[in-house]
Amino acid sequence: MPLTFSPLSDEALVRPPRELFPRSVFLMRQIGSPPGIDRLMNEHAVCALTARGYRIIDADASTGAKDFLERIFGLIRGTSITAAVFSGETRGTALANIMLELGFAAMCGKPLMILKSTEASAPSDLTRTDWINFDPTDVDGFERKINQALDEAEKLAHYEELLLNVALEADSMDCAVAIERVLKCFLLTGDGKFLEKAEVIKHRLSNRHKVDGVSDLQRLYEEISMIIKLGRASLNHSS
Repeated sequence: MPLTFSPLSDEALVRPPRELFPRSVFLMRQIGSPPGIDRLMNEHAVCALTARGYRIIDADASTGAKDFLERIFGLIRGTSITAAVFSGETRGTALANIMLELGFAAMCGKPLMILKSTEASAPSDLTRTDWINFDPTDVDGFERKINQALDEAEKLAHYEELLLNVALEADSMDCAVAIERVLKCFLLTGDGKFLEKAEVIKHRLSNRHKVDGVSDLQRLYEEISMIIKLGRASLNHSS
């Protein structure tokens, strides 16, 4: 990865996230005293997401002395899908945080779900992203649209798996791209078979990562090993 000028540390940008949350949604919303419309949207969103077996993660999911921005970035990277809940009544400072976090998620290639009240405006840079409007008189329609968005995310996982299988069968593999596909598929599905595919990629690197003067291969080997360990730990935790 090229050198960057960022308030985030190199570790936050290029290392695997510290924890993986397969089949989870990072839910961004106004946490402190949200307006009634935001609270109602959040309740119905959580209902639809948990009914499909997704775990809800938000900014309150972890606390500690770690830099807040890096913690949020790590949670976005470690979850499957990013969802934003806001309305025309959302507090301005909370809305600014939500938009910043949406930008992080878009940069990370996460599937985005924008859940908003009818009168709220979506960011102009995300006009090509589908959003789901909330109508209090049609709650069933709101939850149905959320399920459609989840269907699309799961189709994406299937497509990424096809690309991953092609990479695994190739005589010459781009291991960095392949492990990114593994991570995306694992987070979207929670299926341990993708950790076995990560082992295959690791094996392909096993005889090359110690080449003198090529630190990139060594780092990639270590990252793959860490993803496998984190993935297995997340499955053990969920069971």
